[in-house]
Amino acid sequence: MPPLLPVITTWAEWGRMFTNVPQWAAAVREICRRHHIPVQHVTAGFPGTNAVFVVDDACVVKIYAPFCPEDFELECELYTLLGNGSALPVPALIAQGVLEDQMRWPYIITEFKPGIPIREARAHIAHRQRVRLAAALGEMIRHLHHIPVMQLTTLDPTPAGWRALVRQRAAQAALPTQWEDILPAAVAAEIPGFLASVLAADDEAPVVLMNGDLTEDHILLEQDGGKWRVSGLIDFGDALVGQKEYEWVALWFSGLDRDYECLAAFMESYDARIKLDDDFFTRAMAYTFIHEFATDILATTLKILGNPPIASIKELQALLWQG
Repeated sequence: MPPLLPVITTWAEWGRMFTNVPQWAAAVREICRRHHIPVQHVTAGFPGTNAVFVVDDACVVKIYAPFCPEDFELECELYTLLGNGSALPVPALIAQGVLEDQMRWPYIITEFKPGIPIREARAHIAHRQRVRLAAALGEMIRHLHHIPVMQLTTLDPTPAGWRALVRQRAAQAALPTQWEDILPAAVAAEIPGFLASVLAADDEAPVVLMNGDLTEDHILLEQDGGKWRVSGLIDFGDALVGQKEYEWVALWFSGLDRDYECLAAFMESYDARIKLDDDFFTRAMAYTFIHEFATDILATTLKILGNPPIASIKELQALLWQG
């Protein structure tokens, strides 16, 4: 049989082909054949890091980039854990395997969740209903964060592992070169001391299982009887075990589109004891600096806000989290 897919050795090569349906259709059909899944139509899913294809609105085939083997192992475990009878609208794992072609291509097949990303639906939903959706999402994430982490095998479930990651990220955030063309040098110079003072109090805090990337592309909505509901939570490739405050970063800047009333409804549903006070936002700012996508988040948000002058981290915090 002729090769189904080309050999990929660089991210540039991957970026040119991973959403190209004609390039992938034969491989997707072969994967489905192996698992006795009939195929009529193959369409592209939303582009992320890996190649995702929807088969007849019945299932989703995700083929992993050669550079992300850990994503495959992680999602195999989490879709199995979360997608079978849990309180979360996470797709169930149908099958997993490796397509041996010119290269090894790990893949999963998951249940298809109907709906569209909140990114596409938001403009068509009344604000009052968006607040209700945020409350429903808060309850779902509360369930996620209560899953016992010690049962996990693909993530480090220990507080020590999280502390090590925080130290690594904080050291990276302390580098002035991280923030060139994003923050004034004087503001960037404040970051090491700010992180040290805020994060020192977290040494004894409990850790939870987090999605890690609750963006507007990973929260699916569906209309049911004229009302919108959260129909799916997808993509756990950035999941991690850590302190819950880390989860709020992608949620705030993307999933909730920086809507304060939605954040308040989410937190009331998640844990009514959480107060949106200065301590909350100070900690949120610290976790923004150590987020995996911190530079992209700050650059994009500040551009949207018109790149206003910023003289201190306190001003930046007010602008990004309380503006």
